[in-house]
Amino acid sequence: MLGVCGSLQASSSNLLVLATVSERLPPGTTFTRSEVTGDLPGFNPDLDVDPPDPAVALWRLQLAEADAVVISTPEYAHSYPGTLKNALDWVVGSGELVDKPVALITAGPSGGQRALDALAPVLRVISSDLVGSLAIGAVRQKYDGDQLTDVDVIAELDDLLGRLVAAATSRVAGS
Repeated sequence: MLGVCGSLQASSSNLLVLATVSERLPPGTTFTRSEVTGDLPGFNPDLDVDPPDPAVALWRLQLAEADAVVISTPEYAHSYPGTLKNALDWVVGSGELVDKPVALITAGPSGGQRALDALAPVLRVISSDLVGSLAIGAVRQKYDGDQLTDVDVIAELDDLLGRLVAAATSRVAGS
């Protein structure tokens, strides 16, 4: 499973959420967090050449090798960060997210529902299998240090991750 953070901020709440995701996955589930999205050049079809830019090649490889993807992103200006949009633009035509199970999480002071509402249609148009989403408002108040303590959010996160793992398992079994 690949984790993608929509924020480049070192102290991002969404990095904390992805750490929690990695801890709550079923035993035997491999979790890797991509760190390449900030290194991608601005999307330009003229730059989509063979061989591709090294960051683009790595991004596409990480997505291709993942059985599923978890995106955790903040909400910026009633949408999601431009670096995440840029990263997704790089795979519109190459197809690494086609039929790939994806779970969306937003975490921040307001919860990020607008980011979810903006991101879901983008993932659908590139044919991702969007298995569900979760908006976590007042996220820092739901943690004690680096441990998620809010029982309702834990239950919702576990449910979302269960659906994501089931979709990935089904997809792998069907191929």
